[in-house]
Amino acid sequence: MIKNIFSHAGKLKPKSTLGKLAAITLILVVLVGAGVAGFNWYTNHVWPDFPATQADNQTDPAAPQAIVSLKRDYAYRTADLVKLKLYLRQMPGTTIDVQTLSLADTFELADKPVVTQRQLKDGSIVYRIELTLQSFKVAPDLTFAGSVGWRNGSQRSDMTLPETHVYTSNTYDGRKNLQEGDDPRVTIYWYATRYVAPMVIALIIYVLLLVPAVRLWLRSLIKPVVVDKARRRAVELLEKVKASGCDKDEHLELDSLVRLRFKLGPVPARQLELAIVPPSIIDFLKLNEPAIYSPDALDDYGRGQLFTKGQLMLHYWK
Repeated sequence: MIKNIFSHAGKLKPKSTLGKLAAITLILVVLVGAGVAGFNWYTNHVWPDFPATQADNQTDPAAPQAIVSLKRDYAYRTADLVKLKLYLRQMPGTTIDVQTLSLADTFELADKPVVTQRQLKDGSIVYRIELTLQSFKVAPDLTFAGSVGWRNGSQRSDMTLPETHVYTSNTYDGRKNLQEGDDPRVTIYWYATRYVAPMVIALIIYVLLLVPAVRLWLRSLIKPVVVDKARRRAVELLEKVKASGCDKDEHLELDSLVRLRFKLGPVPARQLELAIVPPSIIDFLKLNEPAIYSPDALDDYGRGQLFTKGQLMLHYWK
């Protein structure tokens, strides 16, 4: 049963199978890597939607709007780098001077800001400022605050940025709403990229390597049947000798098969007395030798004797 199941699998060459497995594994790794890179690119290129109206504390409709984005706002340690994105919407007819961005004394810039912009259909421009912040203050709640200058014609003003709280704690700060809201504090993507994706890739590679290993192990349990074609042919010729006799060519073939198997060489049978072979083999060759030259050399009794000696010879042919 096992042999039938794996008979087709046994036709695969090991090198070809390992090459295919390596290619499949490489393709899967590339696809997963491309998927992760694509998702990262997508999440980094998502721009927020600004409200249609200004905030209650802003009476000037031309005043810019600001949104602060922070993926994680808890469990920071002192001097940790905080990645923060600041989005500024510049209204038509106004100008935001991003060079005037200033921060409160809680945080300081740890790297040069990266500024990109996007033109909206209504003529407004959205600036995305990627900030890398750092704070050496020891407090359970660090507040990000600052301002940026903007102009409406010749009039210059400063816009106060929305305050954003960054929490520090040894483990967990006790808040109950970490998983609530439209923007979860700990996203599924965070777990997927750090735990699920590596485990899935490792499982796929493990299965791809386990299947051929099990196949090879099961094939090793099956002992291959070695077919001795020469012995099979000798048995057929002996059966023919017993039944009706063989012609000269067939007796010559039988003699050649026996000599080749026992490495006797083209020596007459009568000179094989001293050869290191069982006596029954020499007797068989002696009885068969006359039939090589004359088809009538053996009568029914002679064929019976030749068959009997042939059965003894086959006993040593293993």
